[in-house]
Amino acid sequence: MNAHRSFIQFAGLGLAVVLLGGFTPVSAANSRLRTTSGATLSPGDVAPGRLFARDAREGVGPGLVSVSNPVSPQQPLAAPIVPETRRSKSTVLHVAPGSEATELRLPITSPDDAWVMLIPKGNDPKVGEEALRDVAMFDPKGVRADVRAARAGSEQLGADPDRLKAEGITKPISMLRMSKDMGRGLYKLQVGPKAARVGLAIEIREPSSATELAITPSAMQLSPEADGYVTVGLQSDAALEGVRVEATLLTPRYERDRSVPVVKVGKEYRAMVSRVMTERDEPGTWMVEIRATGTVGGVPFDRLEETAFGFVVPTARIAALGRERLVRDSSGRVTALEVDVMVESQGLDRYEVTGTLVATDGRGVERPVAEAQVTDQLGAGSQVMTLRFEAGHVGLSRLGGSYALRGLQLYSLGTNTLYHRLNKGLEVRFPAVRVEELAAAEVTPAIETMMREGAFNLRE
Repeated sequence: MNAHRSFIQFAGLGLAVVLLGGFTPVSAANSRLRTTSGATLSPGDVAPGRLFARDAREGVGPGLVSVSNPVSPQQPLAAPIVPETRRSKSTVLHVAPGSEATELRLPITSPDDAWVMLIPKGNDPKVGEEALRDVAMFDPKGVRADVRAARAGSEQLGADPDRLKAEGITKPISMLRMSKDMGRGLYKLQVGPKAARVGLAIEIREPSSATELAITPSAMQLSPEADGYVTVGLQSDAALEGVRVEATLLTPRYERDRSVPVVKVGKEYRAMVSRVMTERDEPGTWMVEIRATGTVGGVPFDRLEETAFGFVVPTARIAALGRERLVRDSSGRVTALEVDVMVESQGLDRYEVTGTLVATDGRGVERPVAEAQVTDQLGAGSQVMTLRFEAGHVGLSRLGGSYALRGLQLYSLGTNTLYHRLNKGLEVRFPAVRVEELAAAEVTPAIETMMREGAFNLRE
């Protein structure tokens, strides 16, 4: 998923672009390699499980490219991207186009400030207006409720129905605002033949309700045979009874695809996504729709929410890191800081490894000082790709000491997919070095602009 990728954006700063046209065999790595097997993952990390033997079809041209760029230490390190908890006090019901006249039950637990929104299917506004005129809503006592709810909705939205009628505007109101005196319970929505033929989406929002659905994916990204699920939680001010949780997968094209088994774990439920997905499924952004129904205090409730996750079929991973070193010239000055990244691949692709070098300021805060990127076409096997941070870029911040590697990522350019991310970079730390030991950077126009704007001045 593109949102996960850390791109090197400083195209104008590409001072150290090296076209080498090859890769280093694994035998070049020494015994100091740190393996990623069994590594403790930090929030936002992505670690592939099983690798799959398949070649990428695009973006796999040959040629090693290595890039280093300076970074302003004023910029904070990117926060880890972690799964988001989505919460809902609403639901959506549907009448499919081409249906017969029908009657729906709308469960409303807290009518105070609630809304019922009627959305005709299709794109023809005149047909939609006719469909809305063919719908009527009644409260739990059987009293017609849509007329007064439509008036309340118009007033809330700043529209006066009487004035609109006087001006000859008779468009039906699809925003129905409920009120506390309408009562809790099952409302009845009569959908006439015209409305049923067109089809409707009926959204119910209950902001004042204490009954809330919360869903959280176990990870931002899933892969075949890796354990992945969506945690489902329900809370309310009264006992929940007869709870039923259903989960459905939607493809990257937002098409309803298949049901997901749901199991109960303690007080929570889990939609076990990994049980129904295989390497034959399409990589991309999938959605999981969660619906929870039951009763609260004897009143039916219905809650619906969706969450997204990336699905990838990984062909490579970062197997190990090692040989972090200071590269010196004949005068003893440090010209670069390098670290080897061992990549294990089972398919032909053009892979990209990126990382950020950080220094620690006087207050113990990590500050980014340089970024590096290396890309190459690799086939099946294990190869070493070396991240090279130019010392001149590192020294612009005037922060010395023992630099650390952060934000290490492996990306597939052939499939446009993130395969592996280690935000802590396996805690790789370079030998301590003084700023005075670092070779000076070539001042390009882009770097000169950054210096003029004070980008390398550390602000407390």
